[in-house]
Amino acid sequence: KLLDNDHHLLAAPLASLARLLMDQGRLVEAEPLSREALRLRRKSLGDTHPLVTRSLANLIDILLAQEKFGEAEPLARECLATRERTMPDDPQTFNSRCLLSACLLGEQKYPEAEPLLLSGYEGMKQREARIPPAGKYRLKQAMERLVQLYEVTNRPEQAAEWKQKLTE
Repeated sequence: KLLDNDHHLLAAPLASLARLLMDQGRLVEAEPLSREALRLRRKSLGDTHPLVTRSLANLIDILLAQEKFGEAEPLARECLATRERTMPDDPQTFNSRCLLSACLLGEQKYPEAEPLLLSGYEGMKQREARIPPAGKYRLKQAMERLVQLYEVTNRPEQAAEWKQKLTE
């Protein structure tokens, strides 16, 4: 609460620190920092600003890494809905589909996860040239999730197809 006067200035370093902690596997420490960055950005920028959806996506990543799928799902739905409204042709929007599908995959909602994951991957693939180098891993991540989906739903042919694409 002491940060509220300069909230827009403090959200970025909090978000960066949360991401660094996440990359180090320090998820329990990263989560509250990510939540605070999101809160501060919402307060200063509103709910639809790209930095707010980026903060949402970062928090979703942290929650997914902790297997908090049910907690991440409503945030992923919000992130996707906002990005579809405000930046429908951006690769980040298609990544948001993959994030939501990861939540659904973790909750074993396979029929709902599959079309989101496929369309998310295809949308990112079509816009691959616009994905910054640091975000290219998202395509591989989507393919790995497709392999997982097809393995847990006992569809070895599709799993093998996506495994092959991963090696290419």
